[in-house]
Amino acid sequence: MPHVLVAGAGPVGLTTAVLLAEAGHTVEVFEAGKEISTQPKASTFHPPTLDLLHRIGITEPLIEQGLKAPVYQHRDRERGLVANFDHKHLADDTGFPFRLQAEQHKLCELLLERLGEKVRFQHTVSAVKQDAEHVMVTVEGPHGTVDIQGDYLIDAGGASGAVRQSLDIAFEGFTYEDRYLVLLTPFPFEDHLDGLEKVNYISDPDEYVVLLRAPDAWRVLFPVKEEIRDPEVWERMLQGVVPNPVPYEVIHHQLYFIHQRVAERFKEGRVLLIGDAAHVNSPIGGMGMNNGIHDAFSLVEALPHGLDAWAEQRRRIALDYVKIITDRNARALGEKDPAQRLAAQREMAATAADPVRARQWLLDSSMLNAVRRQGLLQ
Repeated sequence: MPHVLVAGAGPVGLTTAVLLAEAGHTVEVFEAGKEISTQPKASTFHPPTLDLLHRIGITEPLIEQGLKAPVYQHRDRERGLVANFDHKHLADDTGFPFRLQAEQHKLCELLLERLGEKVRFQHTVSAVKQDAEHVMVTVEGPHGTVDIQGDYLIDAGGASGAVRQSLDIAFEGFTYEDRYLVLLTPFPFEDHLDGLEKVNYISDPDEYVVLLRAPDAWRVLFPVKEEIRDPEVWERMLQGVVPNPVPYEVIHHQLYFIHQRVAERFKEGRVLLIGDAAHVNSPIGGMGMNNGIHDAFSLVEALPHGLDAWAEQRRRIALDYVKIITDRNARALGEKDPAQRLAAQREMAATAADPVRARQWLLDSSMLNAVRRQGLLQ
């Protein structure tokens, strides 16, 4: 069985490593950080991801640590509720007809329990060489630099990792003009906005909002034109969502650029790119981490049979499906033309009200269609 090296101990890298180990491969994981990061990152698990993780016994303990969100909601800041999309329409399509709101580090911790010493923290893959039979990585650790040989290298080290850059693989796409500001607050929005769900997309031509309920707090996402680290500005923005007679408590903040990029190829010899190393997209819709986990399952299934077809198919899914849907989601929330925004919202409401059309919509938004396209789920 091949000896496989994995760069990155995020949810995608660790999922890959567990799948490889359970398939009988020997595996080593290299992670630059000192431990699993608990910084707020991805927090939405879609139904097919839960179906796949169920195969390795991870879904049930993950559900115990998260919040089920069977309904997600579109709202307008002026008009209120636009549409509720209920995953009950997918009851015959998945064993888990809901989104699960759980921080990605909870998945990482469950996976790490399976891997133990196979994961080397404070070890960074800094360079890659390969020939027809093997791949050699240079790893920088606390005790110096070493070269390690494997049969394959899987790069799950993120968008800015050294592997893709060392192979001179272009990261094609663009960066949005807006940045995203994410504020975490314990304020009970559900007590002040009638019918609020755990996942809510609130459109506005000037300042749309995404409200996501995580187990410990609400995540509030705003698009911003510049770096905003002034708590007084945060307060103004939060007061615009729900007026509050006392100042909001902000327990964490994050400001980051948003990209839509896909690597020009997902395979270079014996090196495979997955997750953010291969594709990054707008977070509106919660598809990024999920698509990376789907990369992992499909890669391990394809490994014994050859990876050229796998690499091309996963790239096409990233380009033709995830990129298009997430970009459309982001632009629709900020639509500035009143007539177009109203027409789109009326169409969305009609879709949500029709069980047949709602199911078709949810098959896309839940990523079930994308997973079925590669035959991972039937």
